[in-house]
Amino acid sequence: MYNLCCISNELKEQDLKFQTMTWKRFNQLRDEHGAEYALDQLGQRWLNNVDVTIMHIEHCAREGWGYRVSSSLFPVLTHPDFKYDISDVPQYDQILELFEKCRANDAWQVRLSTHPDQFNVLASENQASVDKTIKELNHHGWVMDELGCQRNYYNPINTHVNCTKGELSDIAARFMSNLAKCDESVTSRLVVENEDKGCWNVDNLLKHFRLPITFDNLHDKCNPSETDSDACMYQCAATWSNIRPLFHYSESHPNKTNQRSHADMPTDRPCSDQYDWDIELKSKDAAIRACMVPTYDIGASMDWRLKYASDARWDVFGRTEFGS
Repeated sequence: MYNLCCISNELKEQDLKFQTMTWKRFNQLRDEHGAEYALDQLGQRWLNNVDVTIMHIEHCAREGWGYRVSSSLFPVLTHPDFKYDISDVPQYDQILELFEKCRANDAWQVRLSTHPDQFNVLASENQASVDKTIKELNHHGWVMDELGCQRNYYNPINTHVNCTKGELSDIAARFMSNLAKCDESVTSRLVVENEDKGCWNVDNLLKHFRLPITFDNLHDKCNPSETDSDACMYQCAATWSNIRPLFHYSESHPNKTNQRSHADMPTDRPCSDQYDWDIELKSKDAAIRACMVPTYDIGASMDWRLKYASDARWDVFGRTEFGS
C-alpha cells in the first residue's frame, strides 16, 4: 500500500488547505485585541486543520491509500511560552466532535502515521531541548489517540535520532532513557528512521537500537551502509516483528545537484509490495498514481506514466472506467 504524506494536491486545488499561525502573530493579536480574540482566531485554525485532516483521510480511504498526518495541526499549542490549553479555545467541543467522527468511522480502514519535525531530539544533551521534544512527542501521541489509532507500530510515530555528538552507544542510551519519560501513546508507537547524512545509517541503527526501523530508500542512497541496500531493507523489515513495516520512498530530483532533494514524480517504484510505503515525492497524489502503474508497465515511457497517472478514469490495473 502507498501512503499520502500530509497534503493532497488534489484537495488543495479544491481550496481544502491547512492553516497556520506563528507565535509572533498570536502575540500580536493578543496585544492588539485581547487574549479571547487571539484564542478564537487560533481555535479557528485548529478546527479547520482537524476538519481538513479528516477530509484527507476520507480521500485516502476512497483511493485505498494510507495517510501520514501532518505534524502541524495545532500551531502554537506546544510552544514553551504558550500558557493556555487546547480546551481554552471556543472551538474545543467542535474539535472533539470531529475527532469522534474519525474514531467512529471504522469503514475507512486507513493506516495512519505521523512524522514530527526534525527539531525533536530525544538524545540531546540539552535538557531544555529534551523537555521540548517530550512535550511535542506527547502531543503527537495525543493526536494519534484522538484519531482512533492503535497503540502499536501499525500507527507509528516516526522520528530521527538527529544527534551525532559522542559515542553512538551513549547517544542511543540517552535516546532510550528519554523515550521512557514519554507517555505510553508515544512509547507504544515510536520508530526510528535512517538518516540522509551523518552516523545514523541503517547499519548503526540496527546495532544500537531495539526499535522498529523505518527504511528510507533515498536516505540509504545518500548515506549508505556497508550492507547493501536490499539487505538493509530486509533487516529493517525484521525489526517490525509481526507488524507490516511502513517505509519511505522517494527519488533524487533530476535537475538538482543535491541528491537529497526530492523529485516531483517517480521514474521507478518501491521495490517490494511486502511493505507499506510513504511516497515522499512532491507531486503527492499524482506521484502515488504513477507508482501504481502495473509492474509490467514500469518500463514504459515517463510521458505514458504521467498521462495516465493524472487520469482519474485509469485504475491500478490499467483499465479505463469504460472497461477497455
